[in-house]
Amino acid sequence: MHTEAYCAACAHERGHASERLWHNLHQMRVYIIILNWNGWRETLECLASVFRLKYPDFVVVVCDNGSDDGSLEKIAAWANGDERARESRFLAIPQTPDAARRIPFAKHARAEAEAGAPATTRLVLIDNGANLGFAGGCNVGLRFALGQADMAYAWLLNNDAVVDPEALSALVGTMKRDPGIGICGSQVRSYDKPNVIQTQGGTLNRWLCTTHSLACGVEVASAPPAPSQVDYVPGASMLVSRAYLEKVGLMEESYFLYFEEIDWAERGRSSFRLAICPESVIYHVGGASIGTRDEKGERGVRSEYFLLRNRLVFAHRFYRRRLITVYAGFLASIVSRLARGQWSRARIAFLALIGRAPAVGTQAPPKRPASYGSSAD
Repeated sequence: MHTEAYCAACAHERGHASERLWHNLHQMRVYIIILNWNGWRETLECLASVFRLKYPDFVVVVCDNGSDDGSLEKIAAWANGDERARESRFLAIPQTPDAARRIPFAKHARAEAEAGAPATTRLVLIDNGANLGFAGGCNVGLRFALGQADMAYAWLLNNDAVVDPEALSALVGTMKRDPGIGICGSQVRSYDKPNVIQTQGGTLNRWLCTTHSLACGVEVASAPPAPSQVDYVPGASMLVSRAYLEKVGLMEESYFLYFEEIDWAERGRSSFRLAICPESVIYHVGGASIGTRDEKGERGVRSEYFLLRNRLVFAHRFYRRRLITVYAGFLASIVSRLARGQWSRARIAFLALIGRAPAVGTQAPPKRPASYGSSAD
């Protein structure tokens, strides 16, 4: 075959392959679940990036956990073109969508959404009516998505994240190539330091029930390949198949904050695999501070409490025969904190040990990080 003819044939075949890929992806409708609590500014930036995804078929579901800052009204105003999204350092986001880019949306109360309200618009706003925690708030959106016959996947995405235009296509492509994958995660990079990875999956020490975030703090240029095996997919970005949801169920709501995705992965590991797709990139604000932003990097009281308390809850649920080593490690961490003069952290750990929540000035949970890093101390 002449070179010109061969190249033309190759180009023709690539064109058909591209069309087949687009057609296959088009059959995989994704419901993107974004949880908001008094964070409409972050949510608008997230939405502006989401609606520039190259993936052809998705519906965005914003679940509001009882915000008191007018979040739902602000998000609706943005969709109508009357509110500005802050400029993103990663994407060219116009200050106000013009009339042609206004996004039709529907708004539902929690009961209506969970009862099977149809998804007739690309943006759905759900008023959860109260702060249900991370799992509880996301589960409302998952129930809504499962009520739609066309839902193939649900993408749980943190509201303080900006997504690369190819992020969702890469996730779906990975899961389509291996139907045994139940949850697939992204490479989560730092919003403030976009060349640094926050997490690329996580591992679990099943003797101590502590976690370790893979590639945390590694520069992108030195990033390791996708891990061949992970114990959990960090909650900042989780693409979950319908099959996983129907067989394993929704997230466990009793945790309220932290360890939900680890529990979720543990319940499904006998039937599904987990994966990380480094080609799916998101930039995430959380993780620089596990507590609130004004804590300047220190773990907030409630954040620290839930992280430690839920480690014990998880151990009781799944590893009761290893509780001796779990509690030994927990007590060792308290002693270590005392030895380092970390009196307040030692007190919080002791309160978590006895199951007594510390008194704080607000009942709202802190911002959720991309990952837990190392929870061993």
